[in-house]
Amino acid sequence: MLDLLCLCLTTQNCTRRAAFFLSEPCNTSEAFPEPVCGQISQMLDRCFHNTTPNIGLEPLYAVQIPETVEQIHRRCLLFNRGMECVQRYLDVCVDSKQRLIIGNEVYGAKRLYEFLCRDGSFQQEFLWHKDCFQLVHQDLDVCSKRFVSILKDEMTKTTEQTFNQQYMHFCCARYAYENCVYTSARYKCKPDSAVFLRRIAKLLSTDKHFLNCDKIETEVCSSASRTFVAAVEWWWSIVVLLLLLVVTAQA
Repeated sequence: MLDLLCLCLTTQNCTRRAAFFLSEPCNTSEAFPEPVCGQISQMLDRCFHNTTPNIGLEPLYAVQIPETVEQIHRRCLLFNRGMECVQRYLDVCVDSKQRLIIGNEVYGAKRLYEFLCRDGSFQQEFLWHKDCFQLVHQDLDVCSKRFVSILKDEMTKTTEQTFNQQYMHFCCARYAYENCVYTSARYKCKPDSAVFLRRIAKLLSTDKHFLNCDKIETEVCSSASRTFVAAVEWWWSIVVLLLLLVVTAQA
């Protein structure tokens, strides 16, 4: 959910910098630059510019899936440094209410990295399914963008619907996102890989506001009355099928 963090901070090119947290190693003991409010993108650049070894700007636009435990550990070091860099900016430039909102939104990303960085069995499972990540990474990006778009659209309707209605819509949007990821992986990967990617999607899409969504997803979103997500899931199924047809035609 780092892209949501960047949307909240309204900074140009921040998402690319945040994605870079997954791409190269760094020395986390290096000093952090002083925050300058309104310049978080520049601060992120400086956070990694003075690391050992030196990190240029070119890799900011390339993200690779870790293929070994050592690569996972290096990504974890970088993620932790990036999050600490962002936290230093938030402490200086963002009020406590906004910090709480942002903290809720990156909750899922932090939980995912807790598993990935500290749980050896999860690391092995992640590496076992790494080929599936390579096959569906573009589809996952489409699913994520649609999920963020739905959330932003729902946030504009706060005066038009009750809190309970909006919460149900949020939960069902997350459910549709998980199914989007699962459907994409099911067409291209082994069944157990599709299940694992859905687990990853659930971790990433869970902020503290969504902790009670499981019951709603079971009773509403996945039932016969799941009108809100039915159209979304149908649309994504069509997208996946079209993508497969294009790939097949070009092969």
